[in-house]
Amino acid sequence: MQYTTIDLYSYFSRAREGAECGTLTLLCHDDLTEMQCARERPAILIFPGGAYATLSAREAEPIAAQYFANGYQCFILSYDVAPHCYPQQLLQAGMAMLWLRREGRRYGVDPEHIAVAGFSAGGHLAGCVSLLWDDPALGEAFGEECARIRPDAAVLSYPVVTSDERFWNADSFRNFCGSAVPYARYSLERCARSDAPPAFLWATTPDDCVPVENALMLYSALHGAGVPVELHIFEEGWHGLSTADIETSDKEQPFMARVRTWLPQSMSFLRAHGFAVKACPRK
Repeated sequence: MQYTTIDLYSYFSRAREGAECGTLTLLCHDDLTEMQCARERPAILIFPGGAYATLSAREAEPIAAQYFANGYQCFILSYDVAPHCYPQQLLQAGMAMLWLRREGRRYGVDPEHIAVAGFSAGGHLAGCVSLLWDDPALGEAFGEECARIRPDAAVLSYPVVTSDERFWNADSFRNFCGSAVPYARYSLERCARSDAPPAFLWATTPDDCVPVENALMLYSALHGAGVPVELHIFEEGWHGLSTADIETSDKEQPFMARVRTWLPQSMSFLRAHGFAVKACPRK
């Protein structure tokens, strides 16, 4: 297994201008050279949550380990949090996607099958690159290449979506937008578009941190725009369940066996959209 970290600012020769993070951690399969065929693998770019105030370790490597075990090349973005705000996180997410498009083949990545997976506020950031890849800040930074920021699929786990104060996670919007941009502009249900990538969403009904209405509103908006979208709402469970097992929870609960089915279901959804390990001739 290859395990390394890429400094995205160094790669793109961009001044940090106060940015502290913007690094990409790689967990990638080695090429087994004694086999006759090489492997071309789907990739998943993971955005941990934390209300744009912190980054949850429970939503980073434990998630990558699950996808890695199913043949994915896995990448975890460490992005800046408060007091950093827009456009910092969005630019870092855009750099991560563009790095994968440019350099992924060196790591056996199928460049046409790169998904994003986001959790809570990380789900909002993953949603931003899935719906707003042509955001003005990205366009200014990357020009026409910003079109390549759009992922090929999205897996959004209990995502922060709406700035509607009845259902919002206020801290996430305050920390992401700051005083730089209006909250409503980054309310994802307002941003649904027909050319968005296929999306898999899941949440839990009792979530009292990011109300389930966030996932419901985004599902409805994407469905209305004609985007392939799948939604799973679990009867029990709290916010931030991640893999819903003893690796990411202090105590196993009976309902977790049902909730953690989101992982194989998300992989099944991705397979239905062409995400699979492929044998290919060596060059």
